[in-house]
Parts: sequence; C-alpha cells; structure tokens
Amino acid sequence: MSGHELPIMATAFTRRQVTDLRHSVGDHARRSGLSGARHENFVLAVHEAVTNVVDHAGGRGLLRLWRSDAQLHCEISDSGPGIPDGTLDSPMPPLDHFGGRGLWLVRLLSDATAIDTGPAGTRVRITFHLMPVPKPA
Repeated sequence: MSGHELPIMATAFTRRQVTDLRHSVGDHARRSGLSGARHENFVLAVHEAVTNVVDHAGGRGLLRLWRSDAQLHCEISDSGPGIPDGTLDSPMPPLDHFGGRGLWLVRLLSDATAIDTGPAGTRVRITFHLMPVPKPA
C-alpha cells in the first residue's frame, strides 16, 4: 500500500464468517461515507465475491478493505483453481438459469472492478468512489 492508503481491515474468512463479515464490511463502509443505495451496492458486491470464494474456491479466502483518496476498496482473494476460461467475458446468464450471476453483479454494481485469476487463485478488487463528507456548519 502507498502512503495515501488507509487500511481499514484485513481478515481471513471461511463460510462460518460470511454473515459477520458482511455486517463488518457494512459498518466500515458506512463509517467511510457510503450511504443509501451506494452502501447497499458496496455490501452486496463484496458479499457476492466472498460467496464465490466459499462456494467455488475451496471455502476460504482473505478480505482486505482500505480507503485511498476518495475511494473505498475491497480486495477478496483465494487460492482456488481460478475462474474457468470464458466465464468473465460472458453476459448475464439467462433468467431461467440458476446461479452464475455473482461476478456479473459485482462488475455491474462497482465503480471499478479488477479480476486477476489463474491456477494459483483469484483476486477481485472492488472500488467505489466516496462523496465528500459535508463539513458541519
């Protein structure tokens, strides 16, 4: 991390921690300045990435949350087998198809998303722009 980055949290997780992690990320996002639909979208995007780790990448991962300038970032990483070829480039799955919308939803909700994947694991970075916090009068 550079000098402009403010670490907020870093934690390993498994399926057991998913709900608590969602609440913790939500609390930190709110304290960082996200509210309303932007807050809900951030929490949902992070939750989708975390759920993908526990469902498809060996059940354990690492979540890091930090601020830099006017952005809130969350990185979710795992050491699973990687995302299958063609999955990241595919459009939203048909409505009658069960599943397969997690990363599509992450990209839709986020201001920026970076996904690095390979046989040694996957790293998903979610970025939301923060609005300036009004100063008290």
